[in-house]
Amino acid sequence: MSTARESIEVAVPVAVAYEQLAHFENYPQFMSGVMSMAPIDASTAHMVLDIGGNRAEFDARITESRTDEFLCWEAMDGPQVIEALRLEPMAGDMTRIIAELQIDARELMPAEEHAVEVLNRRLKADLKGFKRYCEEHVTTANTTVTANTESRSASTGSASSAARTREIKPSPADMPGARPNPASVARGIASASGVTHAANERPAQPMPSNGNIGAHHAPERASRTRPTPQPPI
Repeated sequence: MSTARESIEVAVPVAVAYEQLAHFENYPQFMSGVMSMAPIDASTAHMVLDIGGNRAEFDARITESRTDEFLCWEAMDGPQVIEALRLEPMAGDMTRIIAELQIDARELMPAEEHAVEVLNRRLKADLKGFKRYCEEHVTTANTTVTANTESRSASTGSASSAARTREIKPSPADMPGARPNPASVARGIASASGVTHAANERPAQPMPSNGNIGAHHAPERASRTRPTPQPPI
């Protein structure tokens, strides 16, 4: 068995780095030489790798894990392949990842004189790919969430502003300097007193009891029409 060791620092929290490593479906995004990766269940996947021009096909399973601390997977059949990944939290939401790859180099690369060096370069390239994938993935996700949040806030603010504008919009009668309509005032007074008339209609006047002259003029009219008495001869 040949062993390769490498480490790298990734600008994401340890929980984010662990989450990406704990899912085999993410591996083609950063692992070089992956020809295919078919998840079987939550902890198992069928891998087809190209290692130094040689094809390696096997089922890989996560055999040990400690959340945000450690993860180990290995080939269940085919060539002997074991990879252990240790995660160490650092200041500023950084994470150090220490990877150790154990592989049967003679079986996978029988004609390669520098098989161990090839594995070391391969592991270093995989870690750099993981760093790039993880940091870009997290940055894109955070940007999307921020943009959606700002968009919702802007929409809510516009709606609230429009609602406030509608609520405080004054009517023409409430505008400064507006003069009341005399007809409207008159109708309001009449309505309040219980007296209503049709538009442009004067109220009917009561007929006097004595023709066109009021009753208080009747004695005066009688005195004017009574004959003047003549003196006796």
